[in-house]
Amino acid sequence: MPGDWTANRLEIADVRSWSRVAVDLPPGGIVLTGPNGAGKTSLVEALVFACLGVSCRTSREAEMVRTGAPAMHVSLDLTGPDGTRHRDIGYAPRTGRRLALDAEPVRSLSAWRAAGSVLVFLPEELRAVKGPPAARRRHLDRLLEAATPGYADDLVAYAGALTQRNAALRHVRAGRTGVDAVMPWEPVIAETGARIVLARREAMRDLAAPFARWMADLGAGDGGVVTLEPSPSSLADVADHGVEAALTERMNDARDREVAAAQTLAGPHRDDVFVGQDRDGARVDLRRVGSQGEQRTAVLALLMAHRAHLGQRSGLPILILDDVLSELDPTRRGLLLDAAVGHGQCILTTADPVAAQAAADRGARVMSVREGLLAA
Repeated sequence: MPGDWTANRLEIADVRSWSRVAVDLPPGGIVLTGPNGAGKTSLVEALVFACLGVSCRTSREAEMVRTGAPAMHVSLDLTGPDGTRHRDIGYAPRTGRRLALDAEPVRSLSAWRAAGSVLVFLPEELRAVKGPPAARRRHLDRLLEAATPGYADDLVAYAGALTQRNAALRHVRAGRTGVDAVMPWEPVIAETGARIVLARREAMRDLAAPFARWMADLGAGDGGVVTLEPSPSSLADVADHGVEAALTERMNDARDREVAAAQTLAGPHRDDVFVGQDRDGARVDLRRVGSQGEQRTAVLALLMAHRAHLGQRSGLPILILDDVLSELDPTRRGLLLDAAVGHGQCILTTADPVAAQAAADRGARVMSVREGLLAA
């Protein structure tokens, strides 16, 4: 088994409400506790930023820079399968990112990123169950980008070819060009699309059993089901070796309809993920009819299944659970803490002292966060 990921020392300058702070993080369970607005989520956001180079809260890095500061900087000593590396990332609104590994500049974010090092639950992660298909696709794609070499490149290539094909479809509908202008992009869509489909299929097969187990372990009962809903739906009956040909055939057959719609109507960009349960012989779709508590449990079960999937490939990732404990009843809270604390590094945030004490009772180290101050 690969070595697990551990964040050791985190240093922050001018991130959100934090002017400057440094903290040594122990292995195992950690609870960041304090009142709402004290900066707990900003700390874990900075940690994620130092691992992946992107925020877990916003797509606009400028929002992370402390008001009045010209730039921000985060450094992290991160231990992973290949040992401990010192990671630096800076960001200034006018100049963008600056990256370094062990004090050596790195130009490429993909080369700098510690893929698979961290998994995050934020309250908005409920979109992975109750949100639109795009949210569930993105949740799955984040896992595959970390676990499957070349997957991120295939997503980029597929999206580029899809954009070009859709532009050509609009031009054909407007009468500015002939239908032949659509065809050059279709081999790339079929080839990269097939690799995306096969990677998603394999991941969903691997996630099915852990998801069902975690649903039961977190108190949701037996019968948890997670499966890929491919687009087009007929792709579900196509063997792996025939996916590329099926995507090509589908584009050929649908070309006239897609000219009229001026967009590609089916393909991996429209896949969905079914999240539900089998109850008394009937399949329940938690995306649509699950209660808030059932959906929250399903997201956590999916997150834990993702963690197990990554752990088998690139080391158990750091697990960050932001503001989840107070939303769970005491029984489910205890089940989650039993599952998370003591299995790799896990960082939890909560404003609830009862929840913090429940984590401490299981061996987690409690750290107090109050108005820009951090104390063990």
